[in-house]
This record gives sequence, C-alpha cells and structure tokens, in this order.
Amino acid sequence: MPSNPCTMTDVAARAGVHPATVSRALRDDPRITPAQRAKIHRAAAQLGYRTNPLVAALMSARRAGRRPVYQATLACITRYPAERAAAFARDFGRLLTGARERAAAQGYRFEEFNLDQPGLTARRATEILLSRGIHGLLVAPLHSTHEPVELDWREFSSVAIGYSLSHVPVSRVSHNQFTALGLASRHCRAAGWKRIGLVVPRRVHEKVEKRWMAACLLDQSEQPAAHRVPPLLLDDESEAEFARWFLRHEPEIVVGIHLPAILGWLKRLGRRVPEEVNVVGLDRRPEDRGIAGIDQDYDSIGATAIDLLVGMTHRNERGLPAKPVTVLIDGTWVNGRTLRAAPEGTKRA
Repeated sequence: MPSNPCTMTDVAARAGVHPATVSRALRDDPRITPAQRAKIHRAAAQLGYRTNPLVAALMSARRAGRRPVYQATLACITRYPAERAAAFARDFGRLLTGARERAAAQGYRFEEFNLDQPGLTARRATEILLSRGIHGLLVAPLHSTHEPVELDWREFSSVAIGYSLSHVPVSRVSHNQFTALGLASRHCRAAGWKRIGLVVPRRVHEKVEKRWMAACLLDQSEQPAAHRVPPLLLDDESEAEFARWFLRHEPEIVVGIHLPAILGWLKRLGRRVPEEVNVVGLDRRPEDRGIAGIDQDYDSIGATAIDLLVGMTHRNERGLPAKPVTVLIDGTWVNGRTLRAAPEGTKRA
C-alpha cells in the first residue's frame, strides 16, 4: 500500500482533466459525458484512489446548503383524455406535488407530458422528449392496465408509479396495498368487529396487481367461517351489484375506495353510518374528513420516485433494467367517525 495516498489531483493529471471534473465524474454527475466518466473512473482505479468519506460528507453538506443548480428536465408521463384530466388532478395531485418539490430540491425541472394526443406515435413522442433534452421519465398512474404507454424505452431512465404500467418491466414505486389491508383489518378487529367486507372496482383491482384481494383472502382464511365475508369486485362500480352483495352478507364494516359513492349507496339502502354499518377507506384523502382509513401518503410516493429516478440518471442507467426494482411505501392509519367501537355484547359474541 503506498505511503502517500492518491489524491484527486493525481487522478486529474492521469486523465488529463481538471480536478473539478474528476470530482463531478466520481459522483456520476450527468454533466460529464459517459466516455469522460469512464476514462476518469479507469484512472482512479489504476492509481488506487479512494474517496475520503469525511471530505465527501463535508462537500455534500456544503452543496446541500445552497440553492441547487439546474441539471436537467424530468418528464411526468401521463395518458389521460381531456374528460379525465380533472379526475386525474384530483386523484394524483398530491403525488405530482411531492414529485415536483423533490425534483426542484435536486435542481431538476419537472414537466407533465400527456401522450393522449391525436396522431402521437411512440416514435414521435420519443423524438419530442429527446429534442427537449429529456432522458428521465416518471410514468404516472394510468387509468387502467389496458392503456399501454408506447415509447422507445432504450433512450430513457424510467420509473413508474404503481403497477398500471404492467406491460413494461421498469423500476417502480408503489403504495404497499398488501400491508395496508392488514393494517385496516387490525384496526377494525381492535374496535370489536368481526365481519369485514372488501369492495374494490375490478379496474383498480387489476391496477394494484390484486394485492388488496390477496391480503383480504389471507385475513379471511384465518377467521372462523361465521366471520368471513366474500369480497366484492365491482364491474363499472354498479350500485345494484353492491346492494345485492350487501343485503346478502350484511358486513359490519365495508372496506374500500371511492368512499363518497359507497356512503351514498348505503344511505339509499337505509343504513346509517356508523350506527348500523362502519366504513373504512383504503385510499383516504385529506378532503375525506371524518372518514377512517389508510392514508397512502402520495407526497412520499412521488418524492421517493424522483429519488430513484435521479439516481438512475446520475448513473446513466438507460433502457429497461434486467432486474427492475420495486420500492413499497407503507401507508398510515387515520382515525375517523365512520368506524365506531362495537357494543360490549357484540365484542363478547
């Protein structure tokens, strides 16, 4: 082992570049070309250069203390026709806010790019993105798994939100639906209730890779037969289908999404919430005041997706990965008046 450790200046001399260029290249800064980075990494390896962790930590802290310098633009890929634009903004506004704020904190501009344009082919969309210097894509949740996104994925670093982009093996960040259903069930049972009925639209069931259903069936299998309620997959969110299911099985708690619709259906069935039936949401939003359920924390999902995407762009990882990475974000339980404690006699029974 050499008595005098190799310095960044030594690496710069070997590679024929400025020491600042070496610093950026060793951090995989995208402003340094891939060829230049490879040359500097080879020089560092030949000289046995090792980063000083204390200096690296100091420089990282100094960089974090000043306004980030613009690095590049990241695209948020959506595919929503005009008539769904308002619903998309309502459902995923927090997700995009979290992504946009995290991107800005790291020096990136974040722009939405809607592929639902007449005559916009995969080739043309790819050309437009590349002409704007965009190589990092965040694919927002799609309306269904049957609406594919067509691009030349070889040109981009790509991260998807959720599982709706099912036909492309990209890395992704998602809410952990499986653990969320278990968390909701535990709170329902802790309140003294036994018969829990899951209601999910079939389209959403497919978008989440059936994870709510899988957790529900596991939970039901561990309960006595008298406490089990068959889950309901709704086609086209049919009120009549819900009414037939509810009147046949009479669950003590309805667990699901799209809660305003479910509350309206129960009201028209003459059931009072929570006096006669409880309601728990698996996708509780801040505007759902008073409703008990799971907050999926869309802000964190969006921010984490940007962290994953920025890391990929810094490492120049483009194209579809051989082993995609999936990051799961756990939700949190929020109390609400739609879930009340069961009467003592019900608990004993």
